[in-house]
Amino acid sequence: MSFKLETIVGAHDIDTNCLATPTAIVKYMMESVDRNMLVCGPTYQELLGKGLSFIVSRTAVEVLRPLKEYERITVSTWATPSKNVSFPRSYVIEANGETVAKALSIWALVDVSQGKLIKGTDFSVDGYGTAEEIELSFPHRFRFPKDLDLTLCGSKNIKYSDVDRNFHLNNTKYFDMLFDYIPNRCNIYMSSCLMNYISEAPLDSTVYIYISAPEIAENGETFYYFRTQVGGKTNIEAKVGVRNI
Repeated sequence: MSFKLETIVGAHDIDTNCLATPTAIVKYMMESVDRNMLVCGPTYQELLGKGLSFIVSRTAVEVLRPLKEYERITVSTWATPSKNVSFPRSYVIEANGETVAKALSIWALVDVSQGKLIKGTDFSVDGYGTAEEIELSFPHRFRFPKDLDLTLCGSKNIKYSDVDRNFHLNNTKYFDMLFDYIPNRCNIYMSSCLMNYISEAPLDSTVYIYISAPEIAENGETFYYFRTQVGGKTNIEAKVGVRNI
């Protein structure tokens, strides 16, 4: 059984083409998780009170078509029980009964005080609503190619408005941050994204952004690889697919 969130593509979530930005799309999905936890429990704050916190480690997003301004959408999310330390979350965004985007994210449940990962056998997600993992049209795991030529394309100083309650760059904001550096930005939309979160970008840190040359797939999708660094350490690795509008 899934949890459903009804919302709308607002005027502040769009780009110059009146289409939802990559961060807006992922934000709708992440908001559905927060609402699911709020309604069904335990909530994020209740978990934190027990010294536990869910932390996202991987996200795979597939966008079948752009979301338009003022479109009314339904976001469905559900958990999948696990016996290891990975907690999968699935998402579907529908508009007028049509599936327009879907995603799978992998979370870890961490004992904050001990830095220990909690196994699925020791924490039940049944109360949130469960089903099998969603299937995407591509594998939700990816390995960053070795010896890939990357070029420094920009940097971002992490300010107060960028961070979440943990004082780290909010996981949804990475998507727009990367997408801004893809050429011909005003004529494309994000059709897919695979992102591995490796280390945090804390408040007042600087994120350095590196991009690859484009690769064109047989299906017409164009891919770019990104790696970001904070303090000399890898922050995220991503593979972003785009299509012409």
